[in-house]
Amino acid sequence: MELDLDLVPLAVLHRHGGVNQLGGVFINGRPLPHELRQRIVELARRGARPCEISRRLRVSHGCVSKILHRYNETGSVRPGLIGGSKPKVATPTVVQKMLQLKRNSPTMFAWEIRDRLVLEGVCDDDNVPSVSSVNRIIRNKIRSTSCEVTECSSESRFSISGILGIRKYIKHKEGGDFSCCERHDQQQSRCDTWEQFDPSPTFHPRLEADYNSDPSGPSGHN
Repeated sequence: MELDLDLVPLAVLHRHGGVNQLGGVFINGRPLPHELRQRIVELARRGARPCEISRRLRVSHGCVSKILHRYNETGSVRPGLIGGSKPKVATPTVVQKMLQLKRNSPTMFAWEIRDRLVLEGVCDDDNVPSVSSVNRIIRNKIRSTSCEVTECSSESRFSISGILGIRKYIKHKEGGDFSCCERHDQQQSRCDTWEQFDPSPTFHPRLEADYNSDPSGPSGHN
């Protein structure tokens, strides 16, 4: 399908568009007609290269590449929105469904998850997330989940529990394990033991009494 200059009013060409280097007509700020976009995809399916499609349809090579790339990601030849913010396709419902599919079948590819979203009616061809979006969402969710588990199960060596975790280290070397509650109880026990051996005079009343009764102090026996 080729566009003829005679099909486009000259007033439109002068005010809004022009002719590209291949002789094709374009309008500034407007997407290609839907029929032309479909024709690009059809030629690509038949094995035509983007450069061949560009010369045949007199559309710039960059425009052909963008249309084919969008079709490969979304499965649609419709253009994106012109201006404004893009609608959010990764809604909480869609994200939960993707994670559920991945949990049920860990070996499922992103494009398979994308097809299942459309097949089960969670999304349609216009708002289904792209393959790259599916990969990114699943990767980020798995990473955030693993970080939460790591923070819950590990302790900082600069914390009080890390400094006093002597028994934890011994227990780990012996091949044993214990829960966070057990670690807390053992840490509290160590704190109590530390207080019992505090060398302050309060815990040595006899030494304090002897010291006060002898004005010369320990050196008075010399």
